[in-house]
Amino acid sequence: MSVRHAQRGFTLLEVVVALFILALIAVIVAQGVQQRVRIAESAARRAPLLLCAREFESRAALDHYWPRLGTQQGELSQAGQTCWWRLTVSATPIQRLRQGRLALYDDPARAHPVLTFTLYLAPP
Repeated sequence: MSVRHAQRGFTLLEVVVALFILALIAVIVAQGVQQRVRIAESAARRAPLLLCAREFESRAALDHYWPRLGTQQGELSQAGQTCWWRLTVSATPIQRLRQGRLALYDDPARAHPVLTFTLYLAPP
């Protein structure tokens, strides 16, 4: 009479497939975490610039700002944060309306805008 012993454990193929699935899940989770970190960094970088944009808008309204055509630039401080802006103003087909492109930067070199807005400006 022959007694057969049942084999216990996993085959090498089963272990390799399980490791592949685990590695695939790890890659997907890592990409999701990395994307969340980039979004959080971007939001943290933009938040002070949104305050500067509101400051720019408030000062323009209070000063009855009517910009000349062309490009103007400057800097603003808001809540202890300095931002740099560049406003490019162009004419529109409507005589008393101008279009402006407001770019906000977080460095004085103004190399790459962090935020840009398109504005339509009317005289006060």
